[in-house]
Amino acid sequence: MREETDYVEATNQFRGDDSVIIEPWVDRVDHLRVIIVGISNTPFHKGRFVFEVKLPSNFPYAPPYVYCQTLIWHPNIDPSVPPGKTNICLDLINPDLIGKVDPQTGASGWTPSKTLINVIEALKGMIHCQPPFFNPDDPLNNKAGEQYQKNPKKFNAEAKKWTEKYAMR
Repeated sequence: MREETDYVEATNQFRGDDSVIIEPWVDRVDHLRVIIVGISNTPFHKGRFVFEVKLPSNFPYAPPYVYCQTLIWHPNIDPSVPPGKTNICLDLINPDLIGKVDPQTGASGWTPSKTLINVIEALKGMIHCQPPFFNPDDPLNNKAGEQYQKNPKKFNAEAKKWTEKYAMR
């Protein structure tokens, strides 16, 4: 099955990467816990951010469901969104953008040729503050996005405070 192939390829890809941990949520490779560890020179440094990733029954024709379990102050992740709905602004996993390109950002939505590796790289880019995945110009958390635009130092202080409180346990 494609789920198993993607899981094996992703675990092999990130095996030597200290900032990515991939493990089954329970005993299944279609329901994963992906932990992204924040790197230095970001407000998320040393934080451990847990993402729940569920591959749907029609995978790879539909994107994975991804939910950030860790509270985080981030323009593209909104901790106020309840589980069951995605709380991440990422064209790659947006079910409305399957096979499409976002005209504003130029980012492409999910296609069957995309893999779990693409999703994990995007999550890693969000936590490591790497464009285009860290995108305060297109926020889901409007307060964090606006704060980043108007006062990046204040944003970094708030994000660091949230990281220390919620992601360093």
